[in-house]
Amino acid sequence: MAEDFKFESTLKTKPENSFLNLQQYLFITSKPITRFFYYTKVTPHQVILLSMILGIAASFMIINSNYIIVICGAILLFYKNVLDKVDGSLARAKALDSRRGRFYDSISDFIVTFTSFSAISYWLYIKLLSPLAFIIGYSAMIISMLQCSFFIYYQVSFIIISGKSTVNRLNEKITDDDLLIQDKWTTFLQRIFLVIYGWQDKLFYKIDKYLLKKISPKTPSNSILAKQNLETIWYTNKPFLTMASSLSIGTHIFLICISALAGTFYYYFFVNLILMNLLLILYIFYHYRSVLNLLKT
Repeated sequence: MAEDFKFESTLKTKPENSFLNLQQYLFITSKPITRFFYYTKVTPHQVILLSMILGIAASFMIINSNYIIVICGAILLFYKNVLDKVDGSLARAKALDSRRGRFYDSISDFIVTFTSFSAISYWLYIKLLSPLAFIIGYSAMIISMLQCSFFIYYQVSFIIISGKSTVNRLNEKITDDDLLIQDKWTTFLQRIFLVIYGWQDKLFYKIDKYLLKKISPKTPSNSILAKQNLETIWYTNKPFLTMASSLSIGTHIFLICISALAGTFYYYFFVNLILMNLLLILYIFYHYRSVLNLLKT
């Protein structure tokens, strides 16, 4: 018989080291669903598969001419996002988190992302009757992935520096140890992951290290905080992490659902390509200035 379900075991970080992740307000019913699956033989990989199936089905439904089907599609797509939270929580609760699951999850997310953006790009093509629709649609897809990778980069950095173990790495480059320890299927999935996400991780790594290098000489030698590890201060900026969490893929899925129910995706493309990019720039600037001000105290 399974041990009693403990919510704390599902968390990515210790409660005292956590920050306010705005995505939690979109994970409606994720806790009771995780609890339910915990007492069954359902595995995190099966939840990932279910999440992917819901997402793919929803992608076709949200552009349907029948509004009832659109509503059902929006609900399925929303709960695809909920299950995306459940699979990780369940893996941690059952102590089944693994490198293979890490890649399964990210690759399945990309499959749903590609399917949903293909659908709304087709919707835009029907409206514009121009190939430009697909350029706009897939540009929005890439932008959404970059915004999500931005948050994940700093979330993983926070988890690592807080001392909590995680199967995620900032650099998923295949190492000699990977080739020695991992099975071939996991390594194959890792290669696919690198094709999809590797360039994004490298981009934010370079931006991050540039800003960190730029702020280092500006640390006053008599500052109390200067005696601490600068990287600890940099990667545990909780207000910044809370802001950055608004750029996660869950936000995009929610906005797509709302746009589907409104009967138009024009607003989503505007928010994605303009407003959320402005927020990304603002968050980067805030992160730099807030840490700099903190170091001067």
